[in-house]
Amino acid sequence: MNEYLVDRETLGQFVDALIAQKYQDQPVPNFEALREDEIKKLDDRIGKAVFGNLTEVELAEINSIIDSDEDDEARVQEFFDSSSINLQQVIQNTLLAYKREFLGGENA
Repeated sequence: MNEYLVDRETLGQFVDALIAQKYQDQPVPNFEALREDEIKKLDDRIGKAVFGNLTEVELAEINSIIDSDEDDEARVQEFFDSSSINLQQVIQNTLLAYKREFLGGENA
């Protein structure tokens, strides 16, 4: 489901930039296992931040959309456009918090 929130390539680019910043002068490929772990952690964190802020009614509605046989990104986007949360703001806040945590407060 999170592929509708932030795609894996974008998460990978974000994590690559953080790894490059934290481990300067070392090639990112040296951190492939770390990279994969961090992409998964970040994806999970975004999912929890987004879905954890939905009401019970909204959760039921998005689950219905997800469980339908259709894989309709437009329906998901329409849902979030009309939901009680600002999807873009929640994702942005999650990314910033993750960056501070990964780099350590003074480096973020």
